[in-house]
Amino acid sequence: MATIKDVAKLAGVGVGTVSRYLSGNASISAKSGEKVAAAMAELNYRPNSMARSLSSKRSNIVGLWVPSFSGSFHRKMLQTIERELRKRDKHIILANAEDAKNDAERIACLDYLIERDCDGILMSCPELSVIELAKIEARFPKVVFINRDIEDLLEKTFCANHYQGGRLAAEHLIELGHKEIAVVTGRMTAQDALSRHQGFIERLAEEGITVHPDLIESGGYSFQQGRDATLRLLDKDPSFTAIFCGNDNSAMAAISTLNEQGLQVGKQVSVIGYDDIDLPEYTSPAMTSVHIPLEEISTNACHQILNMCYGESLPVRTRFEPTLSVRGSTHSIK
Repeated sequence: MATIKDVAKLAGVGVGTVSRYLSGNASISAKSGEKVAAAMAELNYRPNSMARSLSSKRSNIVGLWVPSFSGSFHRKMLQTIERELRKRDKHIILANAEDAKNDAERIACLDYLIERDCDGILMSCPELSVIELAKIEARFPKVVFINRDIEDLLEKTFCANHYQGGRLAAEHLIELGHKEIAVVTGRMTAQDALSRHQGFIERLAEEGITVHPDLIESGGYSFQQGRDATLRLLDKDPSFTAIFCGNDNSAMAAISTLNEQGLQVGKQVSVIGYDDIDLPEYTSPAMTSVHIPLEEISTNACHQILNMCYGESLPVRTRFEPTLSVRGSTHSIK
């Protein structure tokens, strides 16, 4: 196997010149660069990534911390970030807090990434407090937070306007004439879930519509939690005409459960989901959902990490507005 010394000998240059050529961080003459490139091709030389990392003091690895790998939301985030990093010959290490029971265990996932010499870290951390995130940023400055809105870290937080997302869902149901409305929330300890819930409830209140506390159920974000929450609503009061769900998984479970119970979604009961990622148009009926531009959010967050860690000057936007994708799961009762 060819070594850097073999390349230098064949090119007729010093080892230091080859090293500078490989690092891309120091100037060498065009003629020397051509000789090195030709020698590398002739010898089929592949530079050792670990050696390059030691030379540049960079690992070319970015960490991604998410609360779970399940569900379309974080899968889409991962796909988008990995694609953006790969374009620039950077790699990704993953950590998730699926089984974490408290903040200490969640932060241990961050330690896992730091200990693996990540140049920067992207975090989707809905349940960590602003104080904890500030501590993380002070300890590891090359961090970016996805799906969080923190006033003191505006350039490092990338998110949609979830309050407006809740209002869009409410306005749609108001326009359709619904007044008896149920809600299946996400985890209300998370900033995004709380914001969308507040936007939804407050927009309804502006029209004099109140959601009875008995018609608000916590559904988490899984299919099973959405199903269980829908069944609880039906047991208490089957007379509601619409359900707003905190994410698409729980909304899909609501559609399936309502159909099983003999209620026609889109004709007798309206269902609105949230996120609008991949699956809503394939439910039966196709599901109305608040669209969060997650690919744009993830791409911009990744650009910021690349700018911070590798001196790039990629364009960055931090705040994004949701839209509403109207499909067959909602109907007018006017």
